[in-house]
Amino acid sequence: MESKNVIMDFSGIYEQENFYRHTHFHWIDCRDIAGTNCYCTPQAAGEIRRRIADSPVGGIHFLDSGDYHYVSEFWMEKIRKPFHLLIFDYHSDMQPPKFPELLSCGCWVKSAMEKNPMLRRVCIIGPDERAFSVIEPQFRGRLLCISLQALQEAGTWEKIEELQSSLPLYISIDKDVLNTYFARTDWSQGGLSLKVLERLLELFARQNKVLGIDICGECKADVQFLLNNHEAGINDKTNHALLRFLLRQRE
Repeated sequence: MESKNVIMDFSGIYEQENFYRHTHFHWIDCRDIAGTNCYCTPQAAGEIRRRIADSPVGGIHFLDSGDYHYVSEFWMEKIRKPFHLLIFDYHSDMQPPKFPELLSCGCWVKSAMEKNPMLRRVCIIGPDERAFSVIEPQFRGRLLCISLQALQEAGTWEKIEELQSSLPLYISIDKDVLNTYFARTDWSQGGLSLKVLERLLELFARQNKVLGIDICGECKADVQFLLNNHEAGINDKTNHALLRFLLRQRE
């Protein structure tokens, strides 16, 4: 499958990081697109789709902060065969939209399940149990929801095998699923360690063909300004570790 590693720059935060310096990335500057922060207008969605039109779904895509996690839906629209979606996120991103005409970082998974005819099942790993309790019943038959607490239970790993099938995967990672030792984000965070995240990624990559991967969860510049130099470099270090790990999995 054709692949291209992509950085989508909505906020300028990647200019303060170095993880990508020794790997070839196609840089897509989106800072001039109005109507993208947390909520995406139809006009902005059309422009984002236009800018990624020449980039294949195969590859590693960095999407900026979690405010732009909805861009995952646009990448998945490129998939032309049945697939499963595997998400690592501290939030379910399955909320009913506050504004039906706008796509948001909080409802994009629900939107993809409603609109993408190729998307068969979704596995969300990382939120607390209470995040799953508010998901609308009509979606639960296609959802495998695994909380951080459930990862401690032996039976959970048997459930994970349900998603390991002949169907390929698209993988989406929001670093807010990680504890604060490994990430600093703009949102509330989970408690996953980078080691456990990599173990899970390796498990799925060994059993399933991976169509593409995206990563978000940067800390916006105005928030990062308040952090000291050590804390501000945590995301860069974790991005570097994830990039090296994922590139090795593709070898």
